[in-house]
Amino acid sequence: MNNVIIPGLVLYCISAGLGLFRGPGLSSHYLIPWAAGFIALIFLISYHALFIKKNSPGLHFFVLAVIGLNFFIQLTGGPGSPLFPFYFLLTAGAAFQHRTWAYPVAGISLSLEAANLALTGHASWMTFGGFAAALCGLAYVSTRFASGFRKETKRATDRYEKLLSDADAIDPLAGGAGVEALTEKQRQATHVSAARVREDAFGMLIDIVSYLVPAHTYALFLDDRDDGVFLLRGIRSRNRALSSSPMEFKKGNGLVGICAAQNRVQYVPNRVISAASLGYYTGDEPIQSVLAVPLSQGDRVAGVLVLDSLEPGAFPEELQNTLGRFTPFFGTIIENIRVSLEVDIRAKNFAALHEMSSVLSSSLEIDKVLDQLTSQIRSVVPFDFCAFLLYDEVTGDAIITMLQGYGHKFIGSRFPLAQSAILSHMLTQWQDRRSAKIHYDPDLGERGREIGLFPVKELQNPIKSLFGRPLVARDKFIGAALLSSLRADAFTEYHRNFMDTLLNQVSMVVDNSMLHKSIRDMARTDGLTGLLNHRTFMEKLSEECKRLSREPRPFSILLVDIDFFKKVNDTYGHPVGDVALTRVAGVLKEVVRGSDFVARYGGEEFAVGMVDTDSQGAQQTAERVRNLMEKTTITAGKNEFHVTLSIGVASYPFDTKKAEELVGLSDEALYAAKRSGRNRVCLRKDVKDHEAAPAKTV
Repeated sequence: MNNVIIPGLVLYCISAGLGLFRGPGLSSHYLIPWAAGFIALIFLISYHALFIKKNSPGLHFFVLAVIGLNFFIQLTGGPGSPLFPFYFLLTAGAAFQHRTWAYPVAGISLSLEAANLALTGHASWMTFGGFAAALCGLAYVSTRFASGFRKETKRATDRYEKLLSDADAIDPLAGGAGVEALTEKQRQATHVSAARVREDAFGMLIDIVSYLVPAHTYALFLDDRDDGVFLLRGIRSRNRALSSSPMEFKKGNGLVGICAAQNRVQYVPNRVISAASLGYYTGDEPIQSVLAVPLSQGDRVAGVLVLDSLEPGAFPEELQNTLGRFTPFFGTIIENIRVSLEVDIRAKNFAALHEMSSVLSSSLEIDKVLDQLTSQIRSVVPFDFCAFLLYDEVTGDAIITMLQGYGHKFIGSRFPLAQSAILSHMLTQWQDRRSAKIHYDPDLGERGREIGLFPVKELQNPIKSLFGRPLVARDKFIGAALLSSLRADAFTEYHRNFMDTLLNQVSMVVDNSMLHKSIRDMARTDGLTGLLNHRTFMEKLSEECKRLSREPRPFSILLVDIDFFKKVNDTYGHPVGDVALTRVAGVLKEVVRGSDFVARYGGEEFAVGMVDTDSQGAQQTAERVRNLMEKTTITAGKNEFHVTLSIGVASYPFDTKKAEELVGLSDEALYAAKRSGRNRVCLRKDVKDHEAAPAKTV
C-alpha cells in the first residue's frame, strides 16, 4: 500500500505547489477531482495505520495537514491569509510527535509557499525570507525543547518503573534490613509496595460492598496518618468525572468528619446533596442519598465508607444492617494493613540502628566514629549541613568536633557557647528542666543566615530547616548535634524520631570517648603541670626522629632547669615549690607554638621539642622564656618570690646528624649554662668539650 501512499503524497505536494486554486477558487474545475483524491488518500493512510501496520509513520498525516492547509490558504488570499500562522502550529506539533518531524514539515511548508509565491508574485521575497527564518527557528527550538521534554519524561517513567520493580521485590521477611533499607529510595519502594497491597485489598472490600449494596459511587476514606485527617484511598463509581485531588476531611467537619467523630452511621436519605461537598466529584451530580459508615477497630475509627446514589431512599435499614455485619471485618483488615507497614518500618529502623551502633562501638576515637556515622545518617536523613559539638564545662566553650557540608578547617575550633543562640537555648533548657528535647524549625524563611547558629561568618548559610538535639549523658550536658537543610520542611516526623533514638546512643558513646580521652591524657601527662610526662615526651621524640630520617628538617630541643629549686623547697616548702613548677609550665605553654611539644622532663626540669626550628629560632624562643620567667612574680599565699631558668639548646642537623643524640647534647648545653652562672641560654655549638661534663646541682 506504500506504493500508492508515497506517490500520492508526492503528487499532491506538486499540485499544491502549482497553486491550482489561487485564482478561480471554489469554481475551479480541478476542485472536485482534487478533493476526491485527497479524501481517498486520507482514507488509505488511515486504513494502513489502523489495520495493516499499526506503527505506520504519523509523518504522513502531517504532510496531508500541510497540503490541506496550503489548499485553504490559496482559497483565502494566499500570503495574506489569516490561516498562515497555522504553519507554525503544525511545525511545533510535529516536533512533539517525533524528534525529526519538525524539519520535513517546515521544509514542505516552505517549498509549497515558495512555489506559490513564484507563480503569483503577490508577496515580496523579503517577507517570505522572514517567514522562512521564523519557521526554521521554531522548528529548531521546538525540536530541542521537545527532545528535552521527552528525555525527562523517559527518565521519570524509568524511575517509576524501577520503583514499581523494587516495590514488587520487597519482602518484609527477607534480608536487606539495615541502613540501606531506610534510604529515601528504599522507603519509597516500601511505601509503593504497601500502597499496591492496600489498593488491592481496598478494591476487594469495595467489590464485596458493591455485591451487597447497589450504589452510584463507593468511596473509602482513611485516617492512615493518625492525625484526624481522612483522605480518599479507594473509589469506584459509574461517574467518570472524579477529582484527582480529593478533599481532606478533618474529624468533625463534613459528613465524613462527623461520621468519624461520632463513630456511628450517618444517613441522608431524601435530600439533594452537593456533589462537591463529597470531595470526589468534579462536576454536579444530582446525588439524592448518601450513607457514611465508620470502619472501627476498638475505639479508633480507621476509616469511613461512603456510598451515594442518584435515587432517594436508596439505603434502607435492611441494607444498612447487612452492611453493618461486615464493617468490623473491614476495619480489622484496614488496621492490620496499617500495623503491618508500621511493624515493617520499625523492624528496619531497629536493624539500621543496630548497624549504626556497631559503628559507634568500633572505636573510642570520637572524630573518626562521627565521621563514619554522619555518612550513614546522610543516606537516611536528607540534610545539607551537619555539625557535632562538644561542651567544655570549664571554659564554657563549644568545640566543633565534626562537620559535613561546611569547611573542614573549622573542625577542632572553639567559640563561647553563649555566642550561639540555639546552643544557648538548649543548654538553658537542660539546666532549667533537665530536658533533652528536640529543637526543630521547619521553615526559617529569610532568617536562616541570621539565627545565630555559629558565630563564625563562614559557617552561616541560608538554611530553611533546622533540627537540633542536646547530647546528654550521666546527667550532664556534653554537647549537641545539628542538622540543617536549604529546603523547608526537610525533616519529617519519621526523620526526627529516628535521629532522637540514634542520638541517645551517640550521647553515651561520646561520653565514654571523653572519659577514655581523660584517662588516656592522665596516663600521658604530668598530673601537676598538665604537660606531657617524661615517657610521652620520649615517645613523641622517637616519632620525630623517624620522621627526620625520612624528611630531614630542622628540629631543636630546649632543656630547661629551675635555678636553685632546692632552695625554694627548703625555704617555702614543697607545696610552694609545686606552685613554682606550675607557673614555669604556664610560661612555657604561653611562649611555645602549638606544633611544639612541652613536657615535665623530671623534678624541676622541663623539655621542649621544637618542630621545623633551627638553632637561631630555638635560641630566640629560649630567651623569651627566660626573660618572661625572670620578670614573673610567683605568689603562694603570703609568699612572693622569683625564680630564674637555665636553658640548654641543641639542634638538628647543626649540632648532630643523629637526632637521637639531641637530648644528651641539650643536657650538656644546660649544664654549661648552669656552670657559667645560671639564668642564661647556652647553645650546644658554643659549649667547649671540657665544659660538657655535668655540673653539680645546688
